[in-house]
Amino acid sequence: MSKQYWWKDRAWRIVQTNLREIDMADMDAEQYVRELQEFNANTVIINTGGIAASYESNIPFHTRNRYLTGDSLKTVINACKEAGIRVISRVDFSKVRAPLYEQHPEWAYVSPKGEIIDYHGLIHMCFNSDYQQKIALDIIREIIRDINPDGLFLNMGGYSVALDYTKGYQGICQCENCRERFHDLFGLELPKEDDPDDPIYQKYKEFQNITVNEYHKNIKELIAEEKPELLFFPIDMLRGEVGTFFDGADGNNYMYKGSELLKLEKYSSPEKVASVTSVDFIDMWYRHAAVSPNEQELRLAQMLSNGGFADFYQVGRLDNHQDKSGYAPLKKMFRYHLEHEDDYHANLSTADIALICPRETYWSKGEIGFPAEYYGWYHLLTQQHYIFDCIKMNAVENISLEKYKTIILPDVQNMSDSGVAMLDAFAEAGGTVIATGETSMWDEHRKRRQDIGLRCLGVKKTGYVGRDYISAYFEIGESKKQFPRFADTDWIYLHDVYCYAEYQPGVKESMRFIPPHRHSPPEDAYPTNITGYPAFTVNESGKGRGVYVPWKPGADHYHFGFPHMGNFMADLLDNVLGIERVTGNLPEMVEVEHTVRRDNSVDYVHLINYTGYSLKSYFRPLPIRDLVVELPWKKSSPRTVYSMTGEKPVRFEYCKGVLRLFIDELNLFEAIKLS
Repeated sequence: MSKQYWWKDRAWRIVQTNLREIDMADMDAEQYVRELQEFNANTVIINTGGIAASYESNIPFHTRNRYLTGDSLKTVINACKEAGIRVISRVDFSKVRAPLYEQHPEWAYVSPKGEIIDYHGLIHMCFNSDYQQKIALDIIREIIRDINPDGLFLNMGGYSVALDYTKGYQGICQCENCRERFHDLFGLELPKEDDPDDPIYQKYKEFQNITVNEYHKNIKELIAEEKPELLFFPIDMLRGEVGTFFDGADGNNYMYKGSELLKLEKYSSPEKVASVTSVDFIDMWYRHAAVSPNEQELRLAQMLSNGGFADFYQVGRLDNHQDKSGYAPLKKMFRYHLEHEDDYHANLSTADIALICPRETYWSKGEIGFPAEYYGWYHLLTQQHYIFDCIKMNAVENISLEKYKTIILPDVQNMSDSGVAMLDAFAEAGGTVIATGETSMWDEHRKRRQDIGLRCLGVKKTGYVGRDYISAYFEIGESKKQFPRFADTDWIYLHDVYCYAEYQPGVKESMRFIPPHRHSPPEDAYPTNITGYPAFTVNESGKGRGVYVPWKPGADHYHFGFPHMGNFMADLLDNVLGIERVTGNLPEMVEVEHTVRRDNSVDYVHLINYTGYSLKSYFRPLPIRDLVVELPWKKSSPRTVYSMTGEKPVRFEYCKGVLRLFIDELNLFEAIKLS
């Protein structure tokens, strides 16, 4: 039996205080702990070393904080531990002060232009330099021995050193350390551009994975020598950040972000503890101005509803923070978690649908970009009250798919041969695979396949991929009965991409493609050609089926929200494929999540109210009354149904596989315990 570490099956309440150097000048350990206790935190993440040592470090090339005049970090950590608060030391080796760089310029990141990144005297350090590969490990060893934290949080690890705070991504490092190590591994010269069509660049992506994994392995071995019970981010625990941005706001500041990120971390690596933290500030440039208190509260409701924890992150100490506007709702959510902490750990979703994310991480560069098709499907599934998980494509091969009946691949273009084979086998065994756009047309190295990789889709031969299409449609025709949301509509519009293909005999093709026609005065604005190309196909594959949508309805649903796209996807799932969802009278502005304890002893249903979101602003949501939730229910009728937010029983009915819950009033969120 494997060892049970302290961080397993634990109800976490995390506060992360990224201390500035000046915060140590008047640090008061007792006050620091009192502030954490007011949040009912049981874990704190506190920056310890790397860019600046917050303690009396004796490691050469480890710059001490200039303001170590208040209580020492060791005193603070001991005070936290005495109060029952676990301490995670945050370290960041991505940058050093200019005087250290001047002693060892060979340690620096070098851009393809031959430039270092000097950000106001902080020089970015190459990941493959001796500073990160050797000295950083000496610093970690010293922290474990002298400071004795419960965990280690590695910030900005790996190749994110190429990211300039102001100018953005600066390109592949060209320093001698990277050149030598890349040549030693592959016998090749480093690429200078992020070109997904360049096979050497694909080798570089492999190089990144190999070297980062080796680095993590080295740190984990060091921990095993010094303190085996020490938690290590990101190996033992994953933690995403829900923040907002000015740059790319439309693509990054979506209202479901807390739920989506938690699902993605939790179900891509089910063997690890996963959390998502609510970032206090509105952007990196404005770290002392907080987002809406209503947004902070909503994020924590999302995290708890999806089997996560209470988790909050800010810059500076809690007592001297310049914008405490979010503290009251955050403390309320932390207190709620404390009161019900036995119900908020070791919980998993009951989903039998998996939505696959094509982007590996939020630092991905080059070939993937912003996956709007994925986010459109995420929105649709949430709005129509499907219970689903999210999984990164690069994680699919490492996890079990046994719990799922349906897997959705929203324009997942890059797929390995083994990933394709795994999903084909999933369909053969009885699952449903839904693929859209250019899914599986490339392998994981961005090499174009001759045809679509997935055999379960029944594609005989791929043809031309039309792009930037406008004035194109689908004629619904004989499919009208299966698409009742289009009772008064005969055509569905298509925008941007259509993938022409020839299909195997026996594949059922539905609707007919009307190619682009003249965008002209009304007298001339009508199509003259209706083709035989379909809007979607269904192919029987073994005991299951492959469904192909050769365009991208999710992208338009995400970007524009016109009813055609959402109605098409919803009718496809509901009436063509018969995929189960939660019904009743829930409006689209309510998210529903169904989780269960790992031992299957207790179920939880959470409802989240999004009526407070309008035009990118977050307000207090409007109460929604007299809700009926009709939940697919495979178990016997529960004995008790109880509202943890209202502290009262919930009226319910059970009949023929459907459990009806009657909710008198939904405010921000409802948490229902069924046992």
